[in-house]
Amino acid sequence: MKVTCPFCLGNAKITSSNSLTDTSSVKDLYCSCSNTDICGATFVFTLSYKHVITPPAKSAVEIAMNMVNQLSEEEKKALLQQHLL
Repeated sequence: MKVTCPFCLGNAKITSSNSLTDTSSVKDLYCSCSNTDICGATFVFTLSYKHVITPPAKSAVEIAMNMVNQLSEEEKKALLQQHLL
């Protein structure tokens, strides 16, 4: 992801982030300007999920089934036990 410094319009890098929601759909991105000779500003951008343009090719159930099928038999049993509790 490219971040532009709002002060000098140079490149900036994301140094860390902080999720503001449980689903990580909104994050604060802590950024630092790479142009340290004349700027060097640090700032925070807020990144948020807005909406879907193209939905996933597979449904959530199909994606979940693919993930479950990749688990070992022991992991599947543990998952089933957690669900039953």
